[in-house]
Amino acid sequence: MSTRAEQKQRTREAIIEAALRKLNEDKGLSSLSLREVAKEAGIAPTSFYRHFENLDALGLELVEKATEKLHVLLKMAKQSHAKTDDITQNLVGYCLDHFKENGNLFRVLAREAVGSSVTLRQAIQKELRQINKELAHLIELESRLKQRNITDPKMVAEAISTIIFYMGVSTIDLPYAMRQDAEKRLIHHIKAIYNGSEVMANRLHLERQMMLS
Repeated sequence: MSTRAEQKQRTREAIIEAALRKLNEDKGLSSLSLREVAKEAGIAPTSFYRHFENLDALGLELVEKATEKLHVLLKMAKQSHAKTDDITQNLVGYCLDHFKENGNLFRVLAREAVGSSVTLRQAIQKELRQINKELAHLIELESRLKQRNITDPKMVAEAISTIIFYMGVSTIDLPYAMRQDAEKRLIHHIKAIYNGSEVMANRLHLERQMMLS
């Protein structure tokens, strides 16, 4: 027999899944009603408030749910440097699998990142800044391993995270073979970002040397 706490957690998860189903019907969070979510979850509207203060609070839970695993994936990619120096390539594979497993969630976040809910937009931007900070550290580690000079790790991280997120979300509904092809193209684009940054770094170094000579 399940405990009261377990029942409460199941209801909370049911609300989250119900919201995701409704939001995947091309509805934005700001146009979604609490009653719609409650009905989809099979609960009374008043029961919703036992779990979330309002729909914005539910939206913030969705952001946390999605990005929590991304932080874990960044740590996994960092730990992988003991076996290989292709840290970023490993990260791409981890992320695409995560997007596929949580398709409903990431389709919603990709839309809400530019949606009309200010609360949700700000929460997504805040998490992306933290992810970029962690990714920049990862990029610095990879650059040292490969003895590669790059310009600004933060700018490189921003470019890479943006392309992984939006290209990754676009692969969610693709069949396996097409997802594999998309992963190869994504890795190619990331290498191009690295190469461009390295060229810029070397050019800046040469210009400084010429000024000093």
